[in-house]
Amino acid sequence: MQYRTATWILLAALITPAAKAAPPLPADLAARADAYLQARTHMGGFSGAVLLAQGGRVLFAKGYGYADVEQRLRFTPTTRFEVASISKMFTAMAALKLRDQAKLKLDDPICRYLSDCPAAWQAITVQQLIHHSSGIPDYEDRLGMGTQAYLALMIRPGATAALYADAKKRPLEFPPGTKYDYSNTGYLVLAQVVQSAAGEPFARYVTDTLLKPAGMRDSGVLGGKPRPSGLAYGYSFGNVGWNKLLGGFSLTDGTLKRMPELALTPPAGDAWLYTDVEDLYRWSRIMDGSALVPADEAREVFTPASEGYGDGWIISGRDVALEYEHSGVLPGYVSDFIKLPASDITLVVLCNLDRARIHSITRTLVAMARGEPYDPPSRGKPVTLEAAAFSRLTGDYRTVDGETLRVALDEGMLSASLPGHYVAGLIPLSDTRFYMPLADGEATFMLGPDGHAHALNLRYDGQDHPAILIIPKPQ
Repeated sequence: MQYRTATWILLAALITPAAKAAPPLPADLAARADAYLQARTHMGGFSGAVLLAQGGRVLFAKGYGYADVEQRLRFTPTTRFEVASISKMFTAMAALKLRDQAKLKLDDPICRYLSDCPAAWQAITVQQLIHHSSGIPDYEDRLGMGTQAYLALMIRPGATAALYADAKKRPLEFPPGTKYDYSNTGYLVLAQVVQSAAGEPFARYVTDTLLKPAGMRDSGVLGGKPRPSGLAYGYSFGNVGWNKLLGGFSLTDGTLKRMPELALTPPAGDAWLYTDVEDLYRWSRIMDGSALVPADEAREVFTPASEGYGDGWIISGRDVALEYEHSGVLPGYVSDFIKLPASDITLVVLCNLDRARIHSITRTLVAMARGEPYDPPSRGKPVTLEAAAFSRLTGDYRTVDGETLRVALDEGMLSASLPGHYVAGLIPLSDTRFYMPLADGEATFMLGPDGHAHALNLRYDGQDHPAILIIPKPQ
């Protein structure tokens, strides 16, 4: 249960800076992080908890907003949280531990552990489930995250069993092992394999084998009764419009809508874990090499098989820019868990607003930790412009990289596009300043003596991307 926005991933790849030596952490890092998160919260764009640590020292851990808006219960670093797809790293580790206990082999066919196994699954191995190369189609692609059909199914106590039974009836999307395609259903099946190989309920096995030995005292398995104490409720602010998104709103003004609680009945291997920022930091330290996860096993986990996916972790970058990460998304919840091995930094961000710009928030905090430039949240009041005001900004602009950036007006909305790469809509904050939602940044136009723009600058991720007009659009 994770965002998979292809356009955003492509844009991130285009703007990722080249690897360089990791600088020392800024002395005022905690103050900077707090000021940034306070600003996000004040605008209604964040509610949750953040932990930033280096080595064995927590540099910053703080809660913002509300775990329960209706009761005005504040978020703290020990507030429990549904972390969705971050669960996958634990499901994958459970399979590895069964391997260590000689209860399964990663190259075993999964049908060895499953009753009534469909013929289509005969060639699938345990390893292929872990690495999203099984070919089993993703139920979220079919249902659509947060849709009425999704919620109607996922709030039912038997949702996990229903999804598993449905998966058995569906054809594979491709022959096992031939490609990568992220599949939450694959991890539902992996949890069934773990439960069968362990010879005990999935919840008991992961608790006794992983959570308790790791010292994760505030963590557990969702889907039981009663609801875990201290668990944050999830909220959404829906399509509230640009005036509220950019002008800001209070978390308690009635804008937020509490999302229904999902059943997530075990063994929901894709999204079963509740935890807090402090327990996830404990797991980060475990993954640095420990009695529970030896260094050679950690290296195995962080070695990508395909498309940058390891054993329940996404691996990206290289050298000092290397990152181990996984995010999670459920209706009402978004989260991110990042390890930067070159600088021994761990960042955990949990947010109970499902439309919060979680990736922008984590990218900004990572930039702070690396001593790189970053931007405060964009803020302003959207304005209405006449067609003539838009027309004087349109045309082709040449970037410093020699690319052609096209600014055009389409159905009353201005956009900036790099053909073949991305199209970014622009929301006017003045006649020359625009918000760019795709990158959570801003575009600023410079006007010449003739009243037409002669240059523009795209500002995002703390960097300027200037461009010069080369071909104005005919008036």
